[in-house]
Amino acid sequence: MYQSVIPEFEEEYRVIAPDLLGYGWSDQRDQFDRSLHVQANMVIRLMDELGLEQVNLVAHDIAGGVGLNLALNKPERINKLVFSNIVAYDSWPIDAMLKMGHPSRKNDSLEELESFLTSAYKDMFIQQDQLTDTFLEGIMAPYLHEEGQLSLVRNASALNTNETTALTPKLPNIEHPVLLLWGAKDIFQPIETAERLVKELSNSTLVRYEQASRWVPQEVLKEFSAEIKQFI
Repeated sequence: MYQSVIPEFEEEYRVIAPDLLGYGWSDQRDQFDRSLHVQANMVIRLMDELGLEQVNLVAHDIAGGVGLNLALNKPERINKLVFSNIVAYDSWPIDAMLKMGHPSRKNDSLEELESFLTSAYKDMFIQQDQLTDTFLEGIMAPYLHEEGQLSLVRNASALNTNETTALTPKLPNIEHPVLLLWGAKDIFQPIETAERLVKELSNSTLVRYEQASRWVPQEVLKEFSAEIKQFI
């Protein structure tokens, strides 16, 4: 997700890009909790392990729900927040993940899974030239084997809109500086979500990218990176 972003920052900043539990190359064993509050605890435990008292947190998509959780429950550990096309309110899970979360999907062939994911990612890009073979192959690779496929099904089935709706009345309590970087063509986490967030987060700013959809870090890499640098 951040493979093009990290080189923009690593000469000036320490960059740590953890996978969420069950996602990417993290632990994919079955039968553990993958909910947002557990993911937030993982981030704090990682920070403790690395001796980090406070961080600037950049979060995209599902990780945005983790970031909101941290801002409310561990505010002293966060300096500033950057959110791009995050889950919030009752805007999720999206249809593709609802379909992926049905237990029967673990019986799909790997070819069927690859076809499903390829189609889903194509729907998440306006600038199709940015959906490079390297990006697509890299982001699917953790799931195109038996354990990874089951983990993806478990990840999808763990998505629960109640986790963010429960945070909704508390959002005005977030006092951190927040930068919202939003692809305006995203049909899954629409710009209306960002417009609502910027009203409810008292210290927030919204930057819209009219020619980007869901994958802001990839579609508008230079603009995305420049805004974050200026912000932090």
